[in-house]
Amino acid sequence: MEDDPENSCYAERIGSANLCRSSLRTLHHAVFDLSLDQLLIRAGACVIIAAIHGAALAAIARAMGDRGPQFDERLTFNPLSHLDILGAAAMILSQLGWIRPMAIDPAQLRPRRLGLVICVVTSLTVTFAIAELLFWLRIPALLLMPTAVAPTVLATLNAAGEMAAWFVAFNLLPVPPLTGGHLLIAALPGLMPLFAQYRVQVTVLAAVLVLSGVMQPVVRPIRDAIHYVVPGW
Repeated sequence: MEDDPENSCYAERIGSANLCRSSLRTLHHAVFDLSLDQLLIRAGACVIIAAIHGAALAAIARAMGDRGPQFDERLTFNPLSHLDILGAAAMILSQLGWIRPMAIDPAQLRPRRLGLVICVVTSLTVTFAIAELLFWLRIPALLLMPTAVAPTVLATLNAAGEMAAWFVAFNLLPVPPLTGGHLLIAALPGLMPLFAQYRVQVTVLAAVLVLSGVMQPVVRPIRDAIHYVVPGW
């Protein structure tokens, strides 16, 4: 007896719906079942990464000729100068996040638009390298810390190491408000005024996509490639 095409199609739709619900349940458990201690540890890791990446991006832009980030008080390790509310929330809940977008004028950079590419790639590389250094120094650092705070510091540095890989992989994507958004501006500079006009809407959309679980499958292969390239990470 041949299968009924309508029944087969219906079964496929049911299977797809069940898979979708299963994925949403998995995301719900991953994002919303975090304990208070885990949230605080991730918040500490988020602060570390934001401070490192913001300062690195501003310093590289300044070194290449753009004084704008310095005048905007972004040339600092103060995380309050770099944290974006939605970007930080997304980073704490899902490990995918971003810093407050930094205004970099390609006309002020010595290699012009190519300078934007250099700023993005170099700043993300520096961010990952420093996070990796902190990860490897976590055990020696325990010898210098009071016993009461040592476990928290260790957990925070562990979280920063893992979060850094996700952060770098995510921010390589050429979309605003990510650091990689500068790559799109380098290719299509005419989009800069448009992104500035709709900055809030684009930021909210990015947060929705991250917290809905849409971006994780996209970013995971890049994150896995970083783990593969960096031995022992």
